[in-house]
Amino acid sequence: MAKERIGVKELSALIILFELGTSLVIPIGFAAGQNVWVSILLALIGGILLFLLYNYFAIRYPGLSFSLYTQKILGKYIGWAICLLYIPLFIYIAARDLREAGGLLLASTYDRTPLFAINALMMIAVIYTVRKGIEVLARMAEIYLIIMIILGVLGNIFVLVSGMIEPKNLLPLFPHGLKPILTTAYPNILIFPFGEMVCFTTILPYLNKPQLGKKTGVVALIFTGILLSWTHALQISVLGADMYSRATFPLFVTISKVNIADFLQRLDPIVILALIIGVFFKISIYCFAAINVAAHLFKIEKPNKLVLPTGIIILFLSIVIAINAIEHLEEGVFIIRYILPFFCVGIPVILFFVDLIRKRFS
Repeated sequence: MAKERIGVKELSALIILFELGTSLVIPIGFAAGQNVWVSILLALIGGILLFLLYNYFAIRYPGLSFSLYTQKILGKYIGWAICLLYIPLFIYIAARDLREAGGLLLASTYDRTPLFAINALMMIAVIYTVRKGIEVLARMAEIYLIIMIILGVLGNIFVLVSGMIEPKNLLPLFPHGLKPILTTAYPNILIFPFGEMVCFTTILPYLNKPQLGKKTGVVALIFTGILLSWTHALQISVLGADMYSRATFPLFVTISKVNIADFLQRLDPIVILALIIGVFFKISIYCFAAINVAAHLFKIEKPNKLVLPTGIIILFLSIVIAINAIEHLEEGVFIIRYILPFFCVGIPVILFFVDLIRKRFS
């Protein structure tokens, strides 16, 4: 894995597919009501700053992954202990994403299929791909990004032509002032989906042109942020803020309402396929990140040996992670508010300031 290289276009595709992942389908920041699209754009600013922070370490310590430069900055023992915490975190979030994808497939199409069977099929694909390495995954991302864009364009055209859009559902703007919008953007949307890019600290060292990493990441994030803002505004304009916040998968509900001349109906496969693509790459990246950190911490020369056991853990964890969808969402809110900020923002910021101090006095 250490000798692999990815290009800037491949990195851009990985970032876009990772960020879209589940954030396209599930409601994010519904506390902001009909102004969630504004919260997404505000959170995008913080998301860009976070990526610049992650990229700073990639430039400062070229060729070194997160687990290696953390030990350089904080010392071998403290750095090792902190990096160890990221392994279960990456595995847990991958399991959550797998559970969400399986839940949508059960609710939409495969209602008589066991959740384990659906999740197992996806994990088999993830395990096979991750074993091939980050270079193969990145090349696949370029291809599937094109498919995702085609699905998005078709979905938007169908919704727009169907005449279901009610612009009044997006009004009034700021009915309760800016506070709900800001508190939704920070930390909720900042962390999910933008803060989750902390796992890219294990991928940036593989970039063949590190000097272009900053520009590539920022452009990809801006594209993703605008796309997410538009998509969620579209969902609210069709469903209304109340139904949007109550729906488990509002994008699925939105597309299922499309009926053009009693001819084009039941376009659910567009959303399902988009979710499968996004979740596949998101789980694969988290799986790769967990293996990358573990391999460096435990000095495993052949990281591929960790792919199968990691995939099995993710699979079984996705089944036992929650009893039902309500418990799953409640756990997600807790993780976003109290756990992820420490790992996505807190530790990288601490690393940054400690590194500045060390550099100044070295």
